[in-house]
Parts: sequence; C-alpha cells; structure tokens
Amino acid sequence: MSEVEFKYFIYSDLAPRPESPASIGAKFVKTLDALTCIEPTIFVNWEVMDLPAIASHPLAAARSRIAALIEHNVSRGDFREPDPDSGYSAVAFTDNVIESRRISLRIHTGGIYKGDTWLETADWKALPDPAIVTYEIFKKALLTINEIWPPPWACASAFRMDYDSVPLAPGAQLFPSSRFHIPWVGYLSASLITRMVLPPPEIVTERTPDGGLLMIATEDRLDPTNPEHLWRARIIAERMIAGTGNTSQ
Repeated sequence: MSEVEFKYFIYSDLAPRPESPASIGAKFVKTLDALTCIEPTIFVNWEVMDLPAIASHPLAAARSRIAALIEHNVSRGDFREPDPDSGYSAVAFTDNVIESRRISLRIHTGGIYKGDTWLETADWKALPDPAIVTYEIFKKALLTINEIWPPPWACASAFRMDYDSVPLAPGAQLFPSSRFHIPWVGYLSASLITRMVLPPPEIVTERTPDGGLLMIATEDRLDPTNPEHLWRARIIAERMIAGTGNTSQ
C-alpha cells in the first residue's frame, strides 16, 4: 500500500488526577524528547502552544517556562475564568514540515475529571505521508506515551469519516462505531484484561511491563480496505469495547 486513505492517531484515556502545571509540563517535555528519540526526522521542530495567546514557542525556548505555559493553558469556564478542576492542556506540533508529515500531540490532564492523550498525523487538510505511518513508529510512540502518562487503555487506530457507514472492503460488514475507531494496536491495562475474553491466537498479543496487554492487528501499516487487516481490527475493537465497556465516540 503506497498511499493511504485514512488518518492515523494514538489515543488514550487518563484517570482523573489533580496535578500541578509544573509536573504536567515536565512530563510533557519528557514526552516530546522521548518521541524525538524514536525518529528524529519525523518528531522534529516541536512548537509548544500557548492556547489563549494563539501562539507557539520552539521547544528549546519553552523548556524554561513550561510550567507557566501549561498554567496559561488551564481549562476555562463559560466566562473565560480559570477552571483548574477541569484540568490543563499541553499541546505541541512539528513545524517546518509539509502538511502530510505534521504530527501534533495533545495531553489533557490534571483535573478532577477524566483526561486523555492524542497524537495525530497530518494537517487537517491532508492525508498522512505513508513514510510516517509505520508499525514500528506507532507501537513505540504508543508505549512511550503510556509509560509517561499511564492509561487504563490506549489504541493506535485508523479513521475515516464513513468508516462505520460504508463497507471498507468488498463484502465486509459495517465496522462497529466506537471511540476506538479501527484499531491497529490496542492496549488494555492489567485491571481491564479481566473484563474480556482474550483474543484468538490469530491476533498477535504482547504483555507490557506494567502487566497490560497489547493486541496487534498487523505488523504492516494497517490498511482497513484489506479484508485480513479489517477482520483482525474488528476482533480488537470488540475486545476493547468488552474490556472498557465503552462504545461512545
């Protein structure tokens, strides 16, 4: 598959956890550095967002003031008043790259409500360059984010607006709609594995150091138009839904 028809992303839920902007910022910088180590030609030229100012700062300049930047990115109420109970956002994107090679990372956490992490490929107007969508990169990125921001579940997935409303392969059933979309690599923490029946042996699985489980649809780039890939992704989606009890997008 030399071209792609789908967006690809890594997404996870985070448990509620009050946390200071300084702590969130330090972990965010650690995440950006760790991603850069995976593939410095892709995770490159990070710009860290100051959301209220609609401005960004190169990572080198943001390091020394990351706590202030995260504090500025506090959630806000209807009248724009700071609402730290709803958490903080840490956002960065790769700059000076073509749209199809752009990566963005957003962490929302630090409040009394559930948070999440998002790593997305490509500018909203473009599909990703196939060179940045590889199993090795996505698996390493998922595990890196999980290590720094431990989630109850995480997934690397493909997405297209009509994925659950039109058959993705000839003769295929409609794919189930869920917040996991079309899973490529699914992760469930040790506490969630007990809620589901383990996948059949056709699905490659790995135990993670924290006792969690990885379920892998393919070690090639996930192509949801490939019936074999789609069948495996459907099994993982079913296990993710069973393990988390969550279908809402």
